[in-house]
Amino acid sequence: MTMRTWFAACLIAFGVFALPAAPARADQILYDSIGVISGAQSSVQSFDITSAGALTVTLTSIPWLDTISDLNCFVSTATSVLGSSFGAGTETLNVKPGMLYAHWFGDADGAYGLGVYGLKVSFQPNASAVPLPAAFILLLSGLGLLMGWQRRPKLANVSHSADDALAV
Repeated sequence: MTMRTWFAACLIAFGVFALPAAPARADQILYDSIGVISGAQSSVQSFDITSAGALTVTLTSIPWLDTISDLNCFVSTATSVLGSSFGAGTETLNVKPGMLYAHWFGDADGAYGLGVYGLKVSFQPNASAVPLPAAFILLLSGLGLLMGWQRRPKLANVSHSADDALAV
């Protein structure tokens, strides 16, 4: 086996193993923050969603300083509430394009009157998968053409040797 053939076989094998086993995901982190609630407090954050998809909201009570009682979150549009209110944990909602608002609130109980929370909002748009197998076939055909182009005989040398044979 020549080095060129071995290299081509290794390149094809690597390309097959490099194919993804699952579709690619392109989550967008819209908001990821840690904050402090002082006494009884509420906050809101707005998001402009440009396509339909899944909105995932994760609310976490962080055990530092005082505990936060009644830590809740809900998502709304300008005219309605999406889903229902939920406590610490993760909630996923199917949303349509438009302006969305995440509301969270709680009450910091204890000697300090301060509680720490974490909020993460991510968005996964509904999109079709990219046809990777077609791209892989094009890659292999391009490599085959390149290998075939390197193996073709040089026509200039063939014509000179024929001219030399006639001259004798």
